[in-house]
Amino acid sequence: MLVGCGSGERAQRAEYAVFGTRVEIVVRDADAAKTAAAFRDTGALLQRLHRELHPWEDGDLMALNAALAAGRSIRTTPAIAELIRVGQRLERASEGAFNPAIGRAVSLWGFHTSDYPITEPPPSDAEIDALVFARPSMRDLELDGLRVASANPAVRLDFSGLAKGYAVREACRTILGHGIESALVNAGGDVLVCGAGSGPWRVAIRDPGGGVLETLTVERPLAVFTSGNDYRYGEFDGARYAHILDPATARPVDEVIQATVVAPDPLLADAAATALVVAGSGRWRSVAARLGVARAVVVGADGKLGRIDDGAHGTR
Repeated sequence: MLVGCGSGERAQRAEYAVFGTRVEIVVRDADAAKTAAAFRDTGALLQRLHRELHPWEDGDLMALNAALAAGRSIRTTPAIAELIRVGQRLERASEGAFNPAIGRAVSLWGFHTSDYPITEPPPSDAEIDALVFARPSMRDLELDGLRVASANPAVRLDFSGLAKGYAVREACRTILGHGIESALVNAGGDVLVCGAGSGPWRVAIRDPGGGVLETLTVERPLAVFTSGNDYRYGEFDGARYAHILDPATARPVDEVIQATVVAPDPLLADAAATALVVAGSGRWRSVAARLGVARAVVVGADGKLGRIDDGAHGTR
């Protein structure tokens, strides 16, 4: 994902290493002192969320998962509680194509790592089928305020398909709270335009084969999120498998290699991009419709493009 601003505009940038990627913030035409304060507060926010939401390092999410595995209820954080509510809604809307409760399957395949490609042998069919039989789902979670419980000890939460959406939304709120009108957050290629100010932003969608699929001119707050399997994958004995799993089978998907979703809500854009990859060539359009996705670009394993464009606002 490439981003740009018009010539002659004064831009200030900050970068943070969080969520296993590089998060860049670009602010245009703002007072230097105001921008420095925004960068400081946004950096602290991102570091806190990184610790809180990490799916395999010690933090609040890992503490929650340990309690669920032991059959205990636990009080969690407001961020995690919101992600649970959003995840429950999106699992229903996507017909199960998006399901953050399958963290055990993600771990079983070795994808709880930052070191790619994975070269260890994949899990056995018996191990995978045991997890499928347990059927972990966001429906298994009971949320009472900030207290969480689960009737299914197989549930292990992994918000990798929501955490960046949540983080960039909160980052934009922090930046705008400092009186900045034109800013953009780029989280490893997933982009949220916080505000356009006096002029639009240009956001280019990368072609998985190299180059650019298309360039969007974004004139108001809007998220552009991409999910794909060309960077994070496993490879063993000549076979390559994607890091994105179908919750119904707990196995990697292979019909769609990349999906980009454009939406005002970054949490929806984040989750929907994953859901469309999981849904595959025969189902992604119906899942997009159920999720309310108005604009998307999907690249199939055969290289063919599929598009939805129902007039997403703020781009041309």
